[in-house]
Amino acid sequence: MEELKEKLASSSLTFGILGLIFCGTGLLGLIFSAIGRSKAKKYAAEAGELAGKAKAGKILATIGLVFSIINLVLWAIIIIVCIASPEFRQALMAQYGM
Repeated sequence: MEELKEKLASSSLTFGILGLIFCGTGLLGLIFSAIGRSKAKKYAAEAGELAGKAKAGKILATIGLVFSIINLVLWAIIIIVCIASPEFRQALMAQYGM
């Protein structure tokens, strides 16, 4: 039982750190952060409450998740604005000879 809790706490922290590191990529950060939060949730179910590494992992995963979502939203806005821009379309057509 204690070994399982230690593995869940360590993996929660590991995935939380990875989520924070990769939050600039958007999708990878989102995936790692979701896994980190899931591991912390499993730890809480086993132990009754979050503590130590599991708590730190959940905090880092949450921060990574928020930053990943913000990053994805900003990229979506940038892409939409670029596609809707007439200058962008003209430059694209000129580049590809359309």
